[in-house]
Amino acid sequence: MAIYTPRGLKVRLPVEYAFALMARLYPQVSAFDVLKTTEGIESLPGALAFIIGLICFSFKLQPLQIGLTTFLVSVLTALMTRQGFYIFPDIIKVGTFYSYLAGFGILIILLAGFGFYLVGWRGVVSFFVARLLAGLVSELLDFRETRRISSISGIAITSSERHFINAYRLHASKLGKPVDASVEDEEMHKENWYPTFMALAMKYPEVVARFTVN
Repeated sequence: MAIYTPRGLKVRLPVEYAFALMARLYPQVSAFDVLKTTEGIESLPGALAFIIGLICFSFKLQPLQIGLTTFLVSVLTALMTRQGFYIFPDIIKVGTFYSYLAGFGILIILLAGFGFYLVGWRGVVSFFVARLLAGLVSELLDFRETRRISSISGIAITSSERHFINAYRLHASKLGKPVDASVEDEEMHKENWYPTFMALAMKYPEVVARFTVN
């Protein structure tokens, strides 16, 4: 059981459950918008790290300053996306925009070249080492959170599923809808969620084609 975002992020949730949540938001917010918001949350740490890299290189900070700044911002952003706490909700749009551009590593190559020109190889290495260490910390926190939830519910909820639920909550809070991600039995009935599903299928059949069911 899984749904996929437009750019292929796998969310291991039943189609019925995911669309029961998104049906609460439809038609004010489409399923496509929720899936793109999920991508934005997933991409936000990378997007903000990229911006921080540009700032650090532009101000020609020392390698240690670059490393510490990048590490702290990356870890704090990962924590923020994990908990669903967004000081400025529209910041997710930065992650969504970044997700369109981040393919094939082009931005990273450009950033590395920009940094090398301004601060030299030591500054560039500091940036990428800090990103690597922050990624390891984030993975460790994800693993612990997944184990914690699994021990309570018996269900393995990884970061992509949390990002989807947080995307739903973000839109629900804007619309004044319930942010509780639990659904009632009647919401799982096909007649409730299927119109939302079909609206996505008719406009973006290539997205729905990836979905898997039992």
